[in-house]
Amino acid sequence: MFEVTQFQVKTGKTVACARKGKVLVALTKVEIYAMGKVAMYPYEELRELQQMKQTARKEFDNNPENEERLKKIKDLKHNYERSQAMLKAIKCVGLADTVDDINMIILHLLSVGERVTVETRVDYPSIIEGRNNQLKVYSTWAVLEDNIKYLSTIRFTPELGE
Repeated sequence: MFEVTQFQVKTGKTVACARKGKVLVALTKVEIYAMGKVAMYPYEELRELQQMKQTARKEFDNNPENEERLKKIKDLKHNYERSQAMLKAIKCVGLADTVDDINMIILHLLSVGERVTVETRVDYPSIIEGRNNQLKVYSTWAVLEDNIKYLSTIRFTPELGE
């Protein structure tokens, strides 16, 4: 299994992480992000800001916060859509949002982190065996002081059989 520890990320926030040796995986990356539980972005506000930018450009430009907010909402939309796509990929290979499957994915990522080097840390490919098919995992890692490896991002894509 793995131990759960608190880790302070560069923003100053403390996050719960699975730890195995010098490898850290933020639990929310799998429990929330990979399982499609990222909160829905403010769709209506996005639509309104985009419409204002197109039809009332002068009014839009008068408030510099409008462009910043538009960018923030687009980032939230991207995260939401990627989270939904990862859940779809997980389900496609026969895995689910269960404690056992989440722990299996976390253990897989911890073992991947042990193999990652500074040279291979971006989009490191690996495979998780699902019940129906294989799940291709691309993980990106930050290599920190003392060679601690921290999972930055993950992407899942189902391996489609012949």
